[in-house]
Amino acid sequence: MFQVLLEKLFDHIDNWGKFWFGLIFFGSIFNAIAEKSNYFESTPNITVLAFALGGLIGLIAKLRGAWL
Repeated sequence: MFQVLLEKLFDHIDNWGKFWFGLIFFGSIFNAIAEKSNYFESTPNITVLAFALGGLIGLIAKLRGAWL
């Protein structure tokens, strides 16, 4: 039972790795830029938008099969 669950988890990570990388890595970068910038100071929920943009970039990379 545990082994099957573990295999499914690793398959998910293999298949959706680019999405998770985009969500976590690029989302963190966009969030840090937005927090340091005075331009986005009055925008509510900028953290959600930053991570959504990172997730979108990761999803596009997953669908294309490559980053560039």
